[in-house]
Amino acid sequence: MEQKRRTHLRLLEAAVEVFAETSFLDARMEDIAQAAGVTRATVYAHFPGKADIINALVERVYALMEEAYAELSALPRWTRPGIRAWLDDAQTRWEQMAPIRRVTNAAAPDALRSRAAGRVQYIEAHERYVGLLIEPSERWRDVDPAEARQRALMAVLQTESFFSAWIAVGWRLDTPDPLHLLADSLCHLLAPALQNDATAP
Repeated sequence: MEQKRRTHLRLLEAAVEVFAETSFLDARMEDIAQAAGVTRATVYAHFPGKADIINALVERVYALMEEAYAELSALPRWTRPGIRAWLDDAQTRWEQMAPIRRVTNAAAPDALRSRAAGRVQYIEAHERYVGLLIEPSERWRDVDPAEARQRALMAVLQTESFFSAWIAVGWRLDTPDPLHLLADSLCHLLAPALQNDATAP
């Protein structure tokens, strides 16, 4: 089982390399097999076609983001230094995701499932992220649940949009420490659930 999982991930990594160099339409399953150092049959054993690989890459992005938000949720308490440290780790995750995001965005018109299915997939993933951030509920004890959900969603969307523009797209930023400003923004959105370092136990 572990071997199968490792092969699956290796195939996805190889696919990112191939799709980065060759368009989705022109890339062949044989190219992915060669890049992964496996047989063509092994590729087909994991993925019936190229569209299935793109969908698996999209799921990989969602899974990596979910891991990141799970780590934020798992912090015993939210403070500005804690959120800033989390952002430093999150930056590394988004740098890992950036090549995947670029190839899936480029392949989207030809490879992704229907818009309706993609919308459902997007909403379900973001519902999971929001669910992570509004737990434990004690963190939000004095906040209306609807407001807590919206604040969590806005924090997720701001983080995702910022990292996507900065890292995946390569938007040039001249500020010496872009994460400092992002931390300010997240702390503002999550303020009702934050603890002040000077008063927190």
